[in-house]
Amino acid sequence: METRKAPRDFVQLDEFWPADTFWPNYFYQHKVWVYADEYNADLIGDESYSRIVIHGGHDQGWLFTRPLQCRSTVAATLEKIVLPVSEGQLQHLGFVRWQQDYI
Repeated sequence: METRKAPRDFVQLDEFWPADTFWPNYFYQHKVWVYADEYNADLIGDESYSRIVIHGGHDQGWLFTRPLQCRSTVAATLEKIVLPVSEGQLQHLGFVRWQQDYI
């Protein structure tokens, strides 16, 4: 009997975007790392999600996460981010701060 496992984790975006000058930390050339992915859980105890992680360096940044069935909300939120990325606009869009092992 052949079994086939479908992919569960999909990366939509993995890029560095320009950040405004008010970030306490950022990467080379004033950039933040923007990462968007989805996870379709099939393991007991896991939860499915769609999220955007914005990393400002030093193990801290901003997180926007929703249940997988709300992936269109996450995609629309990603489209609303204006460059250069500011922490104020992320907070206004509903992102929450994270540090170290939060994500």
